[in-house]
Amino acid sequence: TRITGETTVRIDIHGHVFADPLLISPLSGTPFMSAEQQLEVMARKGIDMTVILPLTSAEAPAEKQSVGEVLGICARYPGKFIPFVCVDPRLPNDPLRITVEDHYRVLAQCRDLGFKGLGELTARMYWDEHPMQCLLGACEKVGFPVTFHSITPDVDSYGVLDELGLPRFEKCLQKFPDLVFFGHSPGFWSEISGDATVADKNGYPKRPVAEGGALKRLFREYPGVHGDLSAGSGLNALQRDPEHAYAFMDEFQDRLLLGLDYCSPTNNMQHVEWLTAARDAGHISETVYEKIMWRNANRLLHLGLA
Repeated sequence: TRITGETTVRIDIHGHVFADPLLISPLSGTPFMSAEQQLEVMARKGIDMTVILPLTSAEAPAEKQSVGEVLGICARYPGKFIPFVCVDPRLPNDPLRITVEDHYRVLAQCRDLGFKGLGELTARMYWDEHPMQCLLGACEKVGFPVTFHSITPDVDSYGVLDELGLPRFEKCLQKFPDLVFFGHSPGFWSEISGDATVADKNGYPKRPVAEGGALKRLFREYPGVHGDLSAGSGLNALQRDPEHAYAFMDEFQDRLLLGLDYCSPTNNMQHVEWLTAARDAGHISETVYEKIMWRNANRLLHLGLA
């Protein structure tokens, strides 16, 4: 991995990478990314390392991955991929009888095998349901950050359920103060604006960001909140109001992470280009740029790169 010199290290905090993807995803009409396809993207974008986020919940529109497959990809390409594990909150027991210890026994083994976090959490459950609370408690105990996809109950899709303003998520921030969350999806990023609507939470609003957004309040009040800038949702949160974005990145420079979220070889994510242009134009400092590109991920995932 590039650490020294003038070329910035880049870590993609949000990837979906398979050994041999075969099933066509309803999201894109193509299979998900193979390791070789992901490496091609990384070469084009100047990405040094990518986090692999398995999609294992029943609702997730992807092939299911085993612990062994993810570790096998990492072993095949040393230093290029960072393994996350994903556990459905409703496993491995009767959902009403699940305990923190049930999940901890699994996650502790995964930690010892080299996994760095949990995600992508996509189970269609409320934050405050018992199995979800047990999984989050186990993640806090084992020291895993959690990458999650948020959605509202009115949409028939995958993701953790919450209402406008993220009230249930806030309860988790209060209950699990030592847990690091990487927020992702329109349901998360639309809350950057004070005039967010339920429709916005499942789309890509283009109007300027209004003051009073729930997300900015949560960032300010809870140190566990972090922003995964991946996908159209994360980039749209910046591009919809660039002047706001520059101030937002400056204020929360220690809490934001580069992500791309390639779900198909046909994607063309422009996060690196937009952020680099912002730096080159003097809208964000080199320090902010480096933190978003890799330093925050290095610190939060304990990668030991520098």
